[in-house]
Amino acid sequence: MKRAALLALLLTACASTARVERVYEGRLLRGRFVEPRAYAAFLRGAIAEASGDLRGALEGYQAAADLDPGGPEVWTRLGAVRCSADPRDPRADEAFGRALARDDGYGRAWEAKAKCAVTRGDGAGSVAAAARAARVDASADEANVLLARSAGADHDAVTREALVSLTLTSRAPVVAWDALDRWAQEHGDVALRVRSLEALVRLDAGRREEVARASEQLAGAGESAGARSLAAAAFEAGDPPLAGSRYPLAARLAVDEAIARGGAAAVEARASRARLSLDEVAARALLSGKPDLARELVSTMARADPSALGASLVLAVAQGRDVPGAARAAGGDAPAVAGAVLVAFGAALWHLAAPQQVREALGRVKHDRIVDGDDRVVRAAVELAARGVLSATALPADGLAELAALGPGTPLPARDDRALDARHAFLALAIEHPKEPRARELGARLAPVASSDPVVAAATALVALAGDAPLARGAGGALLAIDPADPLLAATALRLAEKTGDPEAARRARAALTAHAGVF
Repeated sequence: MKRAALLALLLTACASTARVERVYEGRLLRGRFVEPRAYAAFLRGAIAEASGDLRGALEGYQAAADLDPGGPEVWTRLGAVRCSADPRDPRADEAFGRALARDDGYGRAWEAKAKCAVTRGDGAGSVAAAARAARVDASADEANVLLARSAGADHDAVTREALVSLTLTSRAPVVAWDALDRWAQEHGDVALRVRSLEALVRLDAGRREEVARASEQLAGAGESAGARSLAAAAFEAGDPPLAGSRYPLAARLAVDEAIARGGAAAVEARASRARLSLDEVAARALLSGKPDLARELVSTMARADPSALGASLVLAVAQGRDVPGAARAAGGDAPAVAGAVLVAFGAALWHLAAPQQVREALGRVKHDRIVDGDDRVVRAAVELAARGVLSATALPADGLAELAALGPGTPLPARDDRALDARHAFLALAIEHPKEPRARELGARLAPVASSDPVVAAATALVALAGDAPLARGAGGALLAIDPADPLLAATALRLAEKTGDPEAARRARAALTAHAGVF
């Protein structure tokens, strides 16, 4: 069964008739259909607004609204410009009303409404609108579309290139790419947003913190490829490089992007800009299945300083030599190693030693905190914790949510949206409160990645299990099709198979869990 069939089996949300599916640069994307004329008018308005030409801005935005009235951004800009031209203009309120009628959680509309109230001297109105803007989830615009189908997919791929062409030929490139970014957010187009922000940060390195934050938000929404690409752009822009300590997840995403392309020199250069140590970077290469790259990255470091525990542990794994011996050398006064080093070493040692030996060895290794949202490390760490060889205290909040989903006995992290990205907030709700409205809201936001992201797929299935609607018999098999070796998917698929009476899917799920001895 194809992966995309999972959505049809598990999701009950209705799709808007204005949505389309299309393939762009090798991946499936979903969003509202748009046409080049509407965006061209929007771009004219944005350029005019940036230059102070309010009349030209109104003309451009109104033309865009006439051609494509379905989104909140153009109405937000119309309201803001009308208020700038005449704070008492009732058409500004009408425009804000139209924006919020289309999306009452659109933060920029509430912010523009608050600013307009300030210019009018309406203190109470400005406070109320600003408070509403502050309550809005800033990342919601990046994943606000539901599954849909349309025969116009091929035409929309042409449309995308037309929008980019209009932007490339603009005489105000920063304004144009910024307008395209806003347009892409409103239309739920992740690939176009990535392209816009990459162009923006190349033109203006001052935008790199914004781009780094966007990369972390995309990672939290399951858009891993776009997240890595944006993170790389943020860390390559400007000098001195962006401080990796301020954006620890983005720094690691940027390094993972270099690892995916291969080449030790490029990886070392990216690690230097992101301020990550080579032993941590080499451990990430191990976790991505590239031991030769890991060995090349860390061998010089290990020769220069034989006492460097992180380098020694990674090199032992990369060279396949006496990994248990390296474990016995750990501990004592050795400095802490990166969380990635601990996890990569533990994953290798698991196949070479008894569980008690692995547990003792990992217990001797002092290590730094694992970064929240760092899937490459967190997901492997969860497997080690589920096998009982790594303490659950080593896991960040998102790892604890995954561990809890694997079986009873692990407390969920405290309900704090700041501690969990969107995917893991959805998973935590799916475990404890699957019928809460917030669970349904997150499920709808994350639906575009439910057929590819294991965390979202598992959470979607858990919500479906708790619901009253009948489940399709093939639901467990569809979940396994995403990644048959993933323990989170296997554990959830087993529950689905038992609920729907699917013995073949149950057998496959149990086999997958047996391969991860200790998970159940």
